[in-house]
Amino acid sequence: MKDSENRKDNRNHLIRLLFSILLVFLGFSLSLLSSLYGWAKIVSDIGLAIMIAGIASTFHETVIRRLEGEETALTVANKVQEGLREAPLSASGIRLVSPIRKGYAGYYQWAISIHNQDLFFAGRSVLHRIDADFRSPSRLLGTAEERIAKRLSEGCSVRILFLDPRSDLIGRLSVEEGQTREQLLGDIAASLGICQRLYEKIKHLSLPHSATLAANVFDEIPYFAYHKVEDQVIVGFYFYSILGHASAAFEVVDPQTKEFFGQHFNSIMARANSTYILRTNPHTGRPEMNSALLPQLKEMLTKELEPEVFDNRFIGNVEAS
Repeated sequence: MKDSENRKDNRNHLIRLLFSILLVFLGFSLSLLSSLYGWAKIVSDIGLAIMIAGIASTFHETVIRRLEGEETALTVANKVQEGLREAPLSASGIRLVSPIRKGYAGYYQWAISIHNQDLFFAGRSVLHRIDADFRSPSRLLGTAEERIAKRLSEGCSVRILFLDPRSDLIGRLSVEEGQTREQLLGDIAASLGICQRLYEKIKHLSLPHSATLAANVFDEIPYFAYHKVEDQVIVGFYFYSILGHASAAFEVVDPQTKEFFGQHFNSIMARANSTYILRTNPHTGRPEMNSALLPQLKEMLTKELEPEVFDNRFIGNVEAS
């Protein structure tokens, strides 16, 4: 396509150049014949005008046009360069980073980092999944509560969101994922148990001033899981008849989309402030459990689950599904 356009442009340029030369020849001929045969002066003037027009046109086609082309190209290049400085080309939206979320290494770099980080983990029962992957023979990172406690002692900010087991959505969401109500509640029980064990690990620590913790339960439809470590954001969608950890993981690659997801989960976190499980006191910085809510949730779960199942999931003796 481009070669065809170039050939056409060169052909038109040649035609214009030949026509310009013809004008020079025609004008010169009229002036010469007028002087030889004594034609009226107006014929000589017309010939001279045509010859001048031909010379000007020839000069433009052979010299000016080339200079204009170079100048235009330079101007366009400068404009493009200026535009790229003001708005650099970049990818946008999300990109697939793993066809299966479970075991994806990008989820666990924070656990071995030495940097002070802002961490935000949200999902239907997000802590039980982190704990199960940490305990796996291929990873051997210990437990979720051990790693979170360590990052808090290093000054990290940690926010956690998972489903309130009292939610009316539990039955519907478990069916959508192809599991039983008891299985989903068992996963949430495991996440609650991790919160309690985390509290036991940090309640006597003197945490750095930068360390903050908020682990809340929420009662809203969780459209996707959210994993934020500083500026890196990974999301996972919940699909019908697929367990959350079996679906794909996507990295958010542009600031606008990151802000969209961030605002969504920040608003959920804000609405769930009253249903916190574990947090650092905003005034003293000391860790505190919600001594009113946690017993209520445990009592509700003991009624929904077999005693042995609840004990194993809450205490952490059984790997999550």
